[in-house]
Parts: sequence; structure tokens; C-alpha cells
Amino acid sequence: MPFDSYPAVPLLPCPPGGVDRRAIEAASAEWVHSTAFGALLREFGGKLGGGPLGEVLDEAERFSAEAWDFRRGAERSGATEVTFPSHVEVLVREAATALGLAGRTRPAATAYDHVLILGGGVRTSLARAHHLADLLRGGVETPAVTGLGSFRPLPSETRDASEFGLPECETEADAVEQALRRALGLSDGPLEHVGEKAGEPWRVRAYPAHRPTVSVLAAPPSRPGARANTGDTLVGWTDLVATAPAAGARLLLVTTDLFVPFQHTDAVRLLGLGYGCGVETVGLALAGPQSWLRAPTTSAILQEVRSAIVSMRKLHLALAG
Repeated sequence: MPFDSYPAVPLLPCPPGGVDRRAIEAASAEWVHSTAFGALLREFGGKLGGGPLGEVLDEAERFSAEAWDFRRGAERSGATEVTFPSHVEVLVREAATALGLAGRTRPAATAYDHVLILGGGVRTSLARAHHLADLLRGGVETPAVTGLGSFRPLPSETRDASEFGLPECETEADAVEQALRRALGLSDGPLEHVGEKAGEPWRVRAYPAHRPTVSVLAAPPSRPGARANTGDTLVGWTDLVATAPAAGARLLLVTTDLFVPFQHTDAVRLLGLGYGCGVETVGLALAGPQSWLRAPTTSAILQEVRSAIVSMRKLHLALAG
């Protein structure tokens, strides 16, 4: 089959009001049994059985741990980069696009109760914040924007902040805040709230006079001594910013295209299943004209295919439990 003929696989459905277990399982099965995913497996010597979805996801997770985990417990910036033959590079990019790791830059609706922008380093935060600003200028409406970050230190990104004329960003949350200030034109000083949860610090900086209102969360980690991950920031938002969002709330997540499937799936589990929120996720195109970020390597793409599998398996277990 030609690489460009892989049919696109939709993201897991999460309409406002609650998660439909059958619809989620059907969409998960469609993803893991898709032509695109099958092509990736075959290229790397893998094959899935035809058992129940839980067993198939277990198989896929085990295979991806052996074949596509280039982090081995490290941060993404510390992942090993692997060079592949050109035909593999093409296959991976085409398959990943079909699987949702590219091409989902704009939301389907125009009005959301909350927009959440996922955090990262200085360049990542700038790119996502400017993508958000483009969406708002393009007609997306919301009363509230929240930047989700952590106290993860950014000691190696001082040069990036200086290059773009930003104050020093000591942490991921600082980078998210400065990026939103730049992209949305925030001028007033924020209101700051700080505290601890299970002995771990958190911080919320709010700009209530801006329209839409803007908040930036430095979330506490769920694992003592670790940094807050995507799931921790989503949970932190419900605890410290939105305070148990209403069932039926429409949420838009803004991230980078490479991370859309796994972060969307985490949000379906934590906000859709947990609170009955509707969740839609979009990501700026790494291969697009923006100047902040480079196009992803093939090994980075495969790593995030694995992330999507891990998140899908967690969601399946949560639905089964």
C-alpha cells in the first residue's frame, strides 16, 4: 500500500456530559488495528494478536517498550536519537499523520468553556501560546485560558529566553506564563496564590482583568520528588484553578501536534471520565512555518506513538475498573 493512502484514524470521542465506554473502546480498537499502526508494527517486526482489546493493548505496550522507547526513563530532551533508512522515515511520518500525530491544528467548534494550554520549555511554550492567540483571533471564543506547567527547572534554556526577549524563565511554569504574556498581550501584574499539596508546592498566577481571563498553574507532582507530568497538571487544574469543572463543560486543549493523541487520551481519562467534560485537542504543526521549533525526528515520532499506546492502555484500565 502506498504510504499516503493510510486512512486517518479519529481521536477518541469525548463529548460533553460523560464518556461512552463502548464508543471509547471501539475507537481504541480502530486505532490499534488501523492500517497505519499495522504498517508500523510490520516494519519493526511486530504483530498483534486478535484477542480482547485489553490483551491487544498490553501486547502493543510491550512491543513499543522494546522497539520505540528511546527515553528509557529520561526526559524527552535526553532521549536517544536513532537514524533510520529513508523509506522508514517516510513510512513513520505518513503513519503517524494517519494516527493523529499531525494535521490536527484547528478545533471543530468555536466556543469552549475553558482552554488549556499544555506547558513545556521556552520555545515550546512560545509556539503553543502563539498558536492559541491565532485560534482566538480566528474566531475561537472562551471566557478562560489556563496555562498548565510545573516547577521543572529549565537551567539550559536561559539563552532561548534571552533570544526572544523574555525574562529569565527558571521553571516550566515561568516559560508558560511569559509566553502567554507575550502572545496575549498581558500587561497587568498577576495575582499569586501558593500552597502545598501532600508536601509538594503549587502556585497559581491569575490575570482576572484580561479577557479571556488567564491563569498559569505550576502543578504539584503526584509522585513525591518527581516533576508534575501531563496528568498531574490536568488534575491540578481541577483542584486549584477550575475547582471541579461542571459536568458538560467544553474543554479545548492546545499542545504540539506530536503529543495530541497521548495528551488527548489522558484528558479523556482524567477530565472526561472523571468529570463529564467534553474534550477536544489540537496541536500546532511542528512541520509548519513557525520558527520556534524544529520538525520532529523519526525516533521522537515513534516515542510519541508509544506514549499514545501507554495512555490508551491506562484509559482502558480505568474504564474496566
